[in-house]
Amino acid sequence: MQKDALGYYGVLDVDYGADEHTIKLKYREKAKFWHPDHNENENALEVFQKISVAYDILKDTKTRAMYDLLSMVYEKHEFPDFKTLKIYKTNEGKESPFLRVIRLEKFTGKEFKTEKLVCSYDDAVKTINEVTKINLTKGWAKPKENLEALKKNRENINKNNEDNLKMLVHNAVAYFKEDKKDKAYISAQEALLYADDEQKDLLLSFSCLLDKVNYTPFVWDYQYLKNIQNKFIKTILIAISVVVLLFVANVVANLIPQKETAKTPTDYYQEVRFFNGNTTVDDMVLSKIFNIPVDLTDDKMLFSLKSKTDIMYGPDDNFDVLTKAVENQTVRVTGYTPDEQWYRVMIDNGDMGFVKRGNLKKGIGNPIPEKSKIIENNER
Repeated sequence: MQKDALGYYGVLDVDYGADEHTIKLKYREKAKFWHPDHNENENALEVFQKISVAYDILKDTKTRAMYDLLSMVYEKHEFPDFKTLKIYKTNEGKESPFLRVIRLEKFTGKEFKTEKLVCSYDDAVKTINEVTKINLTKGWAKPKENLEALKKNRENINKNNEDNLKMLVHNAVAYFKEDKKDKAYISAQEALLYADDEQKDLLLSFSCLLDKVNYTPFVWDYQYLKNIQNKFIKTILIAISVVVLLFVANVVANLIPQKETAKTPTDYYQEVRFFNGNTTVDDMVLSKIFNIPVDLTDDKMLFSLKSKTDIMYGPDDNFDVLTKAVENQTVRVTGYTPDEQWYRVMIDNGDMGFVKRGNLKKGIGNPIPEKSKIIENNER
């Protein structure tokens, strides 16, 4: 049913379909009767002024159409001022006839409150993400209210028909007042999506005052908007699950007894091979070394020690001492560390240990004992 929010039709005592001539006659009749110069009623001036304002609005086809539209969506207590009517814009201050209204339950720090927002589609995507994040991260202390807010925000994302009709009608009139007739036409056409039959008639009548504009309607993907917070929640749940799994894995790892290792944190055992083919695994743990093939008939890899030194179980001074070597003792080099600072050497009994590079010199030093395992068929 068409409304007369400010009572302009009522004060002139005309119906909605009255023509300009009828409105003019009614105005003269009412103005004459209520003129304060000869009407002694205490509210005569107030009524007379209202009659004058009503006539100024209804006598003109354009202002009457604007009043009819605004009266269709606004009650008296909220009716906007014709003179200061402002256009609803995006968050960035841009004008668009494709704006919509969304309502979101948002945690304010103490409680959840409903926020009504006029926004573009991109604004809606961004805002839903932000509100969902705030609700989940700051509203966790109120799980019941939080769950209810999440439910409402999903279910009500496209249930704002009355708000959308009001906003689009408002903008259609505001654009028209600023002579932006193309946007006024589009806003009126968009409002048709939310109007009933009687409201559609008013919108179409208003559109007739404008030049028809060919445009492509922008359809909002409300299903995507509904799923935004679902995706957000899913991402958070996955992140929480990963954190929980890592925590559990760490706890379990700490509960399992760990096998004791050598003095340094290295990764495998050194195999010691004797010239007679027998092998054993030494009890030291070594970092990876570069091996030199052992040929016991070849004396090119025979070196001597420059001074009395300790031969270590591993390539570091922190390892235990394998044996104490004398000055000029002859050894066979069988490998070296990647930085070439430590060399692995074989001593006469077939054991292998490590000495620093700077303590080796090429060639045989002291005579090699007859039973030494560093060279085959030793007759020295």
